[in-house]
Amino acid sequence: MIYLFTALYCEASLFIRHFHLKKNPKNIRFQQFYNETDDICLTVTGVGEIAAAAAVSSVCIEHRPSREDLLLNVGICAREAESDGIFLCNKIFEQATGKTFYPDILYRHGFCEEMIVTEMMPYAGGAFDDIVPSSFPDGALHDMEAAAIYQAGSYFFGPHQMIFLKLVSDHGMSEAVSPEQVTCLMEAQKDPLCDFIRQLLDFASEHANREHGLDPEQEALYEKLCADLHCSKVMGDSLRQHLRYFALTGMDVDSVIQKMYGEGMLPCKDKREGKLRFEELKRRLF
Repeated sequence: MIYLFTALYCEASLFIRHFHLKKNPKNIRFQQFYNETDDICLTVTGVGEIAAAAAVSSVCIEHRPSREDLLLNVGICAREAESDGIFLCNKIFEQATGKTFYPDILYRHGFCEEMIVTEMMPYAGGAFDDIVPSSFPDGALHDMEAAAIYQAGSYFFGPHQMIFLKLVSDHGMSEAVSPEQVTCLMEAQKDPLCDFIRQLLDFASEHANREHGLDPEQEALYEKLCADLHCSKVMGDSLRQHLRYFALTGMDVDSVIQKMYGEGMLPCKDKREGKLRFEELKRRLF
């Protein structure tokens, strides 16, 4: 199941039409649409962190996502740089608290990656030198929901199960962007957006048709890597998901791992080093 969250109906309308989603008459708190055949549940949260967190919590408490499900947040954002397009968020910074979150990007994609800053008010241009100046690259994205969706979602999903896609709608003039313009912007990016969601659905379907666990050889590799990387529970779950994914794609994971052992990068001396080596493993596999 893909749990899809948008802040606005005009962001959701493309997916409602394309995936033939039907309105859920029972959900009176939020607008919700679903397609049981395609396993999509779309919820319009409303604007802002409180609304977004409330919607994610409400949906997940009712449906209880499994470790095979995905959370997908799609919506518009502002960008400091003048370039537009679709971006996959690899880092989320919450302006109000100074907290930083890192979605674990597992799936292959054709989007540019960028950091996003979640703020209480619409981005109006300018820098934030009084907060954390080194945290804001020139092309940082800005929205009002991502950090809240990540934090609420983390009670039900692992970092490898949460994906954030943002479309640039403006560069600090959000009040000039109408719902009609958002609808047109989403429609213009219909193919890459819907193709990516279809890719996620196909992967989930193929995964569901196979055994959820690893085979004995993969399980032995997983156990060894867990020990040598000093994995926490969350990191171990992410490692298992990655091994499942690469097993389905037919990639020769074992040779990549053995090369890291040969280079002296494994085993690790502590959890801190283990996190760095896990990131290096993912970089080599992707």
